[in-house]
Amino acid sequence: MTQAPDPPPLLGPSPEALELLLDQGSAFVPPGRALDGLSAEDACRPVGGSPHTVAELVAHLRFWQQYTLALGRGEPAAPPAQAADGWPSVDPDGWDALRASFLDGLEDVKRLAREADLTRLVRGRDTLGHELTLHALHNAVHLGQVILLRRMLGAWPPPGGGDTW
Repeated sequence: MTQAPDPPPLLGPSPEALELLLDQGSAFVPPGRALDGLSAEDACRPVGGSPHTVAELVAHLRFWQQYTLALGRGEPAAPPAQAADGWPSVDPDGWDALRASFLDGLEDVKRLAREADLTRLVRGRDTLGHELTLHALHNAVHLGQVILLRRMLGAWPPPGGGDTW
C-alpha cells in the first residue's frame, strides 16, 4: 500500500495583506486603539464570568507574539508544556510596560511580515506566512475579548473612539 504524498505547505497572504491583518483594522479595531486609554486598574480588574482580565489577555498575546517572533527569526521556539503556561500573570504595576511591550512587538511582527521570506518553512511544514496569518487571527480573537471586557467595565470606547455596535 502506498502512502499518500504530504500536502503542499500552507502559504498565507502577501506581506501587505498580513500587515493590514495585524494592525490596520478595517473589519476590526486596531490593537493600539483597543488598548488606548485603559488604566492599569481597569486592565487588571476581573469581570464577572470572564476567566481572564484584559491584562491577562494582553500578556497571553505577548507570550505568543514572542513565540511567533522567535519562529520568524529562526530561533528555537517550543510551545508551552501546558496551556496555563501561556497565560502569564500581570499586576497593575506591570500594565503600562506590558501594553508598550505588546505594541512594540507588534511593530516587530509587522516588520517580519514585510521583510522575511514568507515561504520559509517553520515548525516542520507550515510556512512563515501561514504562521503569521495564524498569529493575526489569534490577535483578532483575543482583542475582540479585550473590547468586550472594556465594554463590560464601562471603559469603552477609548479616547480616540471605537465601534460601539
